[in-house]
Amino acid sequence: MDDNLYQALGQVSSEDAGQIFRDHLRGCVREMISEVMAAEVSELCGPKHKPDNSHYVRAGSSTGRVLVDGERESVVRPRVRKHTDDGSKEVVLSTYQAARDPSQLKDSIVIALMHGVSTRDVEKLKPDSPGVTRKEVEQVE
Repeated sequence: MDDNLYQALGQVSSEDAGQIFRDHLRGCVREMISEVMAAEVSELCGPKHKPDNSHYVRAGSSTGRVLVDGERESVVRPRVRKHTDDGSKEVVLSTYQAARDPSQLKDSIVIALMHGVSTRDVEKLKPDSPGVTRKEVEQVE
């Protein structure tokens, strides 16, 4: 762990330390997602600066959103295009798609409902999460 995290954890209350630690973990997960997406791009396109003769090419990057612990997190996602006879089209990275999968959120909402959280209050549990409106949650029940 980095020294700044140790210092931050040592200088705050236990409640604040928990939040600092969770924020650190979210950053680690974001970093891991970026590394996995980069590995998929290398697999499709070949090594950076030495592309192979595949039909896939790097196409820069774009901002995107993934879910970490059921909440949206911004990431920079690499873009890939596939050359075809009709031109080229963007390739959706399977790693990016997996990181956006809302099923992890659904599981935590179901658990909250089982523990007595009203559908009216679910939005308060995960305010930065997609699909957490009362109407959508009632469809899960």
